[in-house]
Amino acid sequence: MKALAAFLLLAVAVWAQEPTPRQRATSAINDLGRVLQQLLGEEMKQGGYAGAVKSCAENAQLVTEEFSRERGLELRRVSLKYRNLKDQPDEWETLNLKAWAKQMEAGQVAAPVEETVTENGRRFLRVMKPIAMQAVCLGCHGPASQITPEVKAALDAHYPRDKATGYKTGELRGAFSVLVALP
Repeated sequence: MKALAAFLLLAVAVWAQEPTPRQRATSAINDLGRVLQQLLGEEMKQGGYAGAVKSCAENAQLVTEEFSRERGLELRRVSLKYRNLKDQPDEWETLNLKAWAKQMEAGQVAAPVEETVTENGRRFLRVMKPIAMQAVCLGCHGPASQITPEVKAALDAHYPRDKATGYKTGELRGAFSVLVALP
């Protein structure tokens, strides 16, 4: 009886430490954000903004996909003004991005959103967290008149259908979007 009680206490302790789907999503978003910022920071030290464009084109999508596999969820970055077709938002993401853009234009804070969906008989938690434009990002994403010819050439080479310029600091750049399977 004591062994069973000890086992149950241990099982409850382990279960209590298991992160919730929301915690998994939030942790993945935050961790991926740090990894991508670090990757771009290192590239900017070595190759400036043009190097960051090349690194982003060659590595950011791969890092995101690998990160998703390691975490056992679907994680991606989306934007209304995307550079990569993989970053094109779906209908739910588009609605949230448009709502956040209006909120941020009005000086309000855009908060993460979530919904529970059922697809093909499986339940998922969807979580989105907005990404605001930082000043350091304007070298690649700012107004066309402020992007250097070297960076413009790199953007044209890697993203011939680029839509991700013309931003100002503080505007909505896009979002992290996560899909976590529910038990």
